[in-house]
Amino acid sequence: MAMGGPDKQEPEVRLTAHQQRFEAQEDEVRLLNYRRGAFLAALFMALGAGMDLVAFGDVRNPTYEGVVGRLFLLRMACSLGLLFVLFLLYRVRSKSRRTLHLLGHLVALIPMVTIHGMLFETGGGGSPYYAGLNLVMVGAVLLLRWRCVDGIINSILCIVGYLGVAFGTGAGIQSITIALFFLFVTAAFVCIGLYFYNRLRFAEFCLREEVVAQQEALAENHRKLQDLDEAKTRFFANISHELRTPLTLMLAPIEKMQGLNAVRNDAKIAELVEGLEDNGMRLLRLINDILDLVRMDSGDMPMRPERFRPLTFIDGLGRNLQPMAERKRIRLHWHAVCGEDEEVYLDRDRLEKVVLNLAVNGLKFTPPGGEVSLSVELKNGRLILKVVDNGAGMKEDQVNSAFERFWQADTSAAKKHNGVGIGLALVKSLTESMDGTVTIESEYGKGTAFTISVPLLPVPGTSELIPAGDDDPLSEIHNKARIQGALGSRESSFASSGGPFVSVGSCVEGIANRELVLIAEDENGLRRFLKGEMEEMGCGVVEACDGMEGWELARQFEPQLIILDYMMPAMDGITLTQRLRQHGPTSQVPILLVTAAADETPRIQALEAGVSDFLTKPFTTAELRLRVRNLLDRQKYQRELGVINQELRTAVEERDVALAEIKENEARLLQAETLSSLGRMSAGIVHEVNNPMNYVRTALHALRMYSDDVDEKERADFEETIADAEDGVNRVIRIVSDLRSFTKGEAAMKEEVGVAETVENARRLLAGELQGIDFRVDIAEDHKVSGNGNQLCQVMVNMIQNSAQALEGAMERGVAPQISVSSEKEGEENIWIRVRDNGPGIEPEDLDHVFDPFFTKRDVGEGMGLGLSICHRILESHEGRVEVESEPGKATVFSIRIPQPWQGGLESRGPSGDGQEPEDADVLAQEGPELEEAWKK
Repeated sequence: MAMGGPDKQEPEVRLTAHQQRFEAQEDEVRLLNYRRGAFLAALFMALGAGMDLVAFGDVRNPTYEGVVGRLFLLRMACSLGLLFVLFLLYRVRSKSRRTLHLLGHLVALIPMVTIHGMLFETGGGGSPYYAGLNLVMVGAVLLLRWRCVDGIINSILCIVGYLGVAFGTGAGIQSITIALFFLFVTAAFVCIGLYFYNRLRFAEFCLREEVVAQQEALAENHRKLQDLDEAKTRFFANISHELRTPLTLMLAPIEKMQGLNAVRNDAKIAELVEGLEDNGMRLLRLINDILDLVRMDSGDMPMRPERFRPLTFIDGLGRNLQPMAERKRIRLHWHAVCGEDEEVYLDRDRLEKVVLNLAVNGLKFTPPGGEVSLSVELKNGRLILKVVDNGAGMKEDQVNSAFERFWQADTSAAKKHNGVGIGLALVKSLTESMDGTVTIESEYGKGTAFTISVPLLPVPGTSELIPAGDDDPLSEIHNKARIQGALGSRESSFASSGGPFVSVGSCVEGIANRELVLIAEDENGLRRFLKGEMEEMGCGVVEACDGMEGWELARQFEPQLIILDYMMPAMDGITLTQRLRQHGPTSQVPILLVTAAADETPRIQALEAGVSDFLTKPFTTAELRLRVRNLLDRQKYQRELGVINQELRTAVEERDVALAEIKENEARLLQAETLSSLGRMSAGIVHEVNNPMNYVRTALHALRMYSDDVDEKERADFEETIADAEDGVNRVIRIVSDLRSFTKGEAAMKEEVGVAETVENARRLLAGELQGIDFRVDIAEDHKVSGNGNQLCQVMVNMIQNSAQALEGAMERGVAPQISVSSEKEGEENIWIRVRDNGPGIEPEDLDHVFDPFFTKRDVGEGMGLGLSICHRILESHEGRVEVESEPGKATVFSIRIPQPWQGGLESRGPSGDGQEPEDADVLAQEGPELEEAWKK
């Protein structure tokens, strides 16, 4: 089957459900088409006799003699056979698919055989009547609605029959070829078209089946939704009624309690009773609105018209709404455009609900200082009520959605006004139930105007004026709930309007020695309850009526605990928590989130924001106190632990400093002892070296006296040799003198020290370590500093030695080692001395530690890491400082700043302490009478 059914007859059990239904539908259509096809074929076959007469009626041609008659007999036989098949199609009632298909094939087979007979009578294969076979193949497709396999069988029979006639009559190849070509082309087009046509029909059938199935499913879902809606309506009606009765009976005793002296004389009890009444009225109003809406949907709220005066009606509503308007500092006006005695006959209860909902809505969204007006007018047989305010207004898209159920202009957690979004929907339902209309005009930021138009009912002649509320003994308390419950509590209207609800100064009096709790809650009743509980627990309280005020007070007072409501105006609890956690002083303060949400999504968001704990409404006093106490204790322990940690951290730091000082003092003592030993050793060296050196100098002096006795040719070489010997002796004496000066440990008295001389002395002391290093000095002779010459020499020795050690292995790295020492003046007060080397440099992470005691990157045994630390200490004692700059792999520069000497305030001395290099006489004076005797000789 080519998408339209099986290509051959198959048992029905092998067909899919879609295919079975499709074949059943096709059989019904085929039956009608077979009848039409049989009738049309019989008709046109009979009419073809006229064509035979024209084509073969020439009696002068002996070839055509008797042809017309034989053709006529063939046509009549064909028509009669088709009419018989038509009769069978009308008479046979069998639903057998085989019988139906057999009759369908006869509708095409009878004309086909007739045309083959006509071909035989009119010339065989060359007869023009072969075109009739094309009509049989095409007509079968157009009229009989065959399957593809049926079309193929029909085409094969046509072509095979033609070939039998053609070869039986001896027709020529040329005429047979032409006819066969057109027959084959027609058969191909017929079979291909029939294949795609069947696929298209089957696809359309499947689409229709799918549409029907979807329509049935949609109808079933619609029925289920209606059942659910009816069940919901019944549920709301039942639950609202069950809640309304006990709530009403609970509010009546509360109202009675307010008149008792025990309640009036105790401010705290009076406040609790007032809170009970406010929240009870709010709940009763919500239940009444839901019940009215459900009753409107179910049609269980019959009209109860009564006679009343519009003037009295609007005046009573205005007086009832006046206290609410005064609490919000809003001007409320009302007036009636009708006579005092004019009466109307309408459902007063419904009109009251409509006007009260609109008026309360206007008072809720109008800020303090605004205005709300109510008006009633009788015009053209209609009662027209208008409620106009100059409050916040609505945007255009909000106006279009205002009367939708459960719609609210602000659905965020930071919305300013409470509500569930059924007030305006109830207004529309009540108005339309009285065949009236409600329209709204609003401009964002300027105000809103509602207009109610209700047709007047004819007043019965015998009706009397019925006082409002006579049919319901609880109507007074219900009317009170509509008004008093509109804004929740008697002070929340002002608090939510943006006014300064909390006096910060009065809130924090006397809480200096108590734990401070910040309560951010927009519901006045709940906020007062939480405040009372916290005060009973001995806590100080700061109150905030919205999230933004809570943020400001938290930053100002830094409380020990913050209690937040999840939904607040200006800033919701989640956003406020995120801000508090990002603010340093409040980042660790515990936060208790009060929420009515029972699902996990808000809780997860709150935990991600940093909330410490949750309090789910409704909650008990015991749960509140337990959670608050746990959070406060945790905060207390964290503070105490923080103090202990800080004390431990301080103690550890002090211990580390003391240990470092002890180690440094030990190292300095070790260095001092080493220098002392070196001093004693150097004194012996001076004694042992100076004696032979002075003998050598004396001998050289004596030799110079005999220079005149030397041959004149050799005299120059002789004197040059003596001069070289004298220079070497003087160099040895200077080195020994410098060593003595460096180690003799004299008091650190300040003096004027030449920078160039100090650097030169350091260079001589390090001559062995500086071998192979390009040592450069760029220091002016007049650059002098104030300090102890020996200590400054020690600084330069350590600095140059440190650079020399850094250059070890420089030649192996292909770098020519170089150390340069330069100086420059900084005004008239300081001199900068810079020691630069082209060694491997210092890593950035080590720069802050190079002057720390015992910091070294060298191997164990190659230094204690005290050299630069000692330099740092010496320079600090000289009111100077040392800095280091390094570029790894290129160079390191140590910069030393030392004050210049006061003008005329210090003695100019060299690094040895004598003001000049040690002379021979100074050395001789220390070496005893032997040298004096030598000099005399």
